[in-house]
Amino acid sequence: MQLAYISSTDALRKLTESIDVGANIVKISPKGNTLSNGVDFCCVGLESRNGTNYSIQAYGREARELQQEATVIAKRTAMPVSSSNLERFAKAKDIT
Repeated sequence: MQLAYISSTDALRKLTESIDVGANIVKISPKGNTLSNGVDFCCVGLESRNGTNYSIQAYGREARELQQEATVIAKRTAMPVSSSNLERFAKAKDIT
């Protein structure tokens, strides 16, 4: 399946809302992240239901918008309950 996007935030929304893909955000660049030349940069990592990984990158104003949108989506998206997520949570909290 090939999808067309008009911006990085559009790609993020379509990948997270798609019934076919159903991607979850797994990593977001920190707010205010810049390259050595001073240009704002944001990278959002996603993983789909079938295990496919996606990376969305943006620069400048679009980077700030992507970081903000990814943060909003990540906060409102409940983490799916699965044995692998429970294992990750247990390791992060040192629960055995």
